[in-house]
Amino acid sequence: MPVDLSVFKDAAPYRTFKEHDWNALAETLKEIRISSGARIFHENDPGDGFYLIRSGKVKIFRRFIPEGMKTPQEQLLTVLTAGQIFGEMALVDQEPRSADAVAENDTVLYFLSHGEYEKLKQAHPGTAFRIQDILVVTLCGRIREANRTFETIRFWCT
Repeated sequence: MPVDLSVFKDAAPYRTFKEHDWNALAETLKEIRISSGARIFHENDPGDGFYLIRSGKVKIFRRFIPEGMKTPQEQLLTVLTAGQIFGEMALVDQEPRSADAVAENDTVLYFLSHGEYEKLKQAHPGTAFRIQDILVVTLCGRIREANRTFETIRFWCT
């Protein structure tokens, strides 16, 4: 059954999508409903695709044990909302997940597996290319944010 992609249609990253792109995606994506507090994936889980957030909030974080401590700490990386994507690195490199993802409230996600993406590339190469563009823009934005964070850390540590 096709999924409802209306939340994405007006968002800036998707403005290059044509109606046939939306139709191809609607037939390809799998809807997943996640309860508040439920884990979507753990760091080091297999990277098998990426998610689009239809509704709700998703917290992305890492757990680590600071030097000299025994209790794990949580490092919040970001909180994402409707219209955003996450897990995109797995679609590109198929490496294990680099962080944990948890639903902050009841959340509806759309999932695009690597296998379905490969099929989409064959059947609708233009749509797959536009998805790649969104992934690149998202990754660049996240790298820029990480750079700003490192600059702040360096400022306070010197």
